Amino acid sequence: GEMPKDWPLPALKAQAVAARTYALKQRIKQQKKNSWFDIKSSEASQIYLGIEAETDKTSKAVKLTKSLVMKHNGELIDAVFHSSSGGITEDSIYVWKKQLPYLLSVQDFDQVSPKYQWDVRFDQDKLRLAFPNISGVTNIKILKISPAGRVLLAEIIGPRGKLTLTGRDIRKRLGLKSTLIRF
Repeated sequence: GEMPKDWPLPALKAQAVAARTYALKQRIKQQKKNSWFDIKSSEASQIYLGIEAETDKTSKAVKLTKSLVMKHNGELIDAVFHSSSGGITEDSIYVWKKQLPYLLSVQDFDQVSPKYQWDVRFDQDKLRLAFPNISGVTNIKILKISPAGRVLLAEIIGPRGKLTLTGRDIRKRLGLKSTLIRF
């Protein structure tokens, strides 16, 4: 579900290898935690739409890449992926606080994605709910951004004070798609 089924076979094959690597790596992680499941079928892990969503082309991509996975220094990589990066991916250190040598920021060519660029507007009621301890928002100052342009730290100014929050916290409070944001 992370890629249109009608995309070229080489793209589907690359996605099959990435998804397989991701799933196997998650299985190893979950076994160490004694978890009841390996991955979720939502955006929290990777989207799997079920057997009814499979096509001859997607099945062919899986079969042609059977047993292929991505490794670094003999270990399965964290093969994270997403549908759109907004034009540039992020170094892993700015996402998970650990720099992996194979998860470096690169330019992405996803400008035709419907998720490439987006706008959200909030009314005062929504902002008061999101930032109750300062009674809403009158201004937001970006204090620190990553080299890829994502908000790392910002000051939220409200009628009753200020908060300094990470981009991740702001994203969560406002239900945003990314921390590649401007106000």
